[in-house]
Amino acid sequence: MITGERIFAALIGLFGLVWISQSLRLRYWGDFAPESGFLPFWLGVALVLIVAVFLAVSIRSPAAAPAEDPDAAPPAIGRVAAVVGGLLVAVALFEDLGFVVSVGAYLAFLIGVVERRPPGETAIATLGTVGAIHFIFRVWLQVPLPAGPWGF
Repeated sequence: MITGERIFAALIGLFGLVWISQSLRLRYWGDFAPESGFLPFWLGVALVLIVAVFLAVSIRSPAAAPAEDPDAAPPAIGRVAAVVGGLLVAVALFEDLGFVVSVGAYLAFLIGVVERRPPGETAIATLGTVGAIHFIFRVWLQVPLPAGPWGF
């Protein structure tokens, strides 16, 4: 683990402590239900606990040098350009192709091309993610998402 990651984690942990202290100014519990201080308090506690576990694990394990992998993803600038370029294309086609197709194609591009994952894994992750988002927003919450020429 790099020292910078530990420093960043410690700063996030401090943020969690500030979050907890500020949530204590809000009312925690009402007559029969949690009040406005309940959720921020527990989110702050969770953040501090996650950082504590991360720091404990990172201190126990020595810093590992990155291995050279010939099949590794493209260099950082190429990856950034691919992600941003793919996002621009997805946004440009969002209204014409609809939510499901444009976001699904973008996810497939990110997982399959940028991250170089196997086709089966790419298909499962893409279909599962788009299906879950479609169900949550379009079916359950009834948020109108752009539909493409195929009706979805």
